[in-house]
Amino acid sequence: MNGPRRKLVCMIVLMLAVGLTHQIVHTVPAGAQIPATEAAAVTDEAAITTVSFVSSAPAMSRAALADLAATDPTAFAALARRRYDEDVREYSCVFLKQERVGGKLTSLQKIEVLFRDKPLSVYMKWLQNPDQCRRALYVADRYVDRKGNQLALVEPNGAIVRLFLKKTKVAIHGSFSKKASRRTIDQFGFKSTLDLLEQYNRIAEKRGVLTMMYEGEGTIDGRPTFIVVRHLPYTGADSDFPDARMVIHFDQEWLLPVAVYSWADFEEKKLLGSYIMTKVRLNPGFSESDFEF
Repeated sequence: MNGPRRKLVCMIVLMLAVGLTHQIVHTVPAGAQIPATEAAAVTDEAAITTVSFVSSAPAMSRAALADLAATDPTAFAALARRRYDEDVREYSCVFLKQERVGGKLTSLQKIEVLFRDKPLSVYMKWLQNPDQCRRALYVADRYVDRKGNQLALVEPNGAIVRLFLKKTKVAIHGSFSKKASRRTIDQFGFKSTLDLLEQYNRIAEKRGVLTMMYEGEGTIDGRPTFIVVRHLPYTGADSDFPDARMVIHFDQEWLLPVAVYSWADFEEKKLLGSYIMTKVRLNPGFSESDFEF
């Protein structure tokens, strides 16, 4: 390879090592609402399907669940976490994400996602508004560098870049990742959302600053939900807490957090992020080949 071309390839690799991380990191909870036009699009595309999903947990009526959410939303969230452990192994969805990064809201991204718990695997394909990345694949311990850092395999976006680099590996916990997004690719999903909810609730409860409340019923992607809201003393990017107001929609059948909206203020004027799971298919029965480029 001649000098100029080698220099160009090195520059591309350097850009990817920095820029692609922004695309492979993913967040969970937060709270805000997608603009009305986008919300309508979500509803239009609803057609959610499940694959013979039958809960192994004791049945609770819709009224009993609503009552639990209203009287003890923390216990309701704990029930949702137990329900996940008992019933969910893997799922696919179309993930709608919009975040405030570097002080600015990104465009709404639409991402097809395949997820499984064991081994932890996340395969993302951008369907709308890809930035640096067209696809990203993380499988626990499959790609590791010499220092033991977990890596994701990514396909860069952009025809010129892909002339020189069809795919590359990027550290998922690098310093740029932490600055570019609120969650990394290995933290994607229902389980991580519920775990983080419990983690911050526990911290806030010990400090006496936790406010959890039930705000009634809603709809996400054509399915009825229970809406739980959390308030925390958020003070900005360096705060001990991730947001001031978080609005979570729990699917009434699955008890899964199918939408999370995160705000920097109680008045919902500054959106930090919105994360919505649409077209969810639970336990579809993936094969190993589903998690290959």
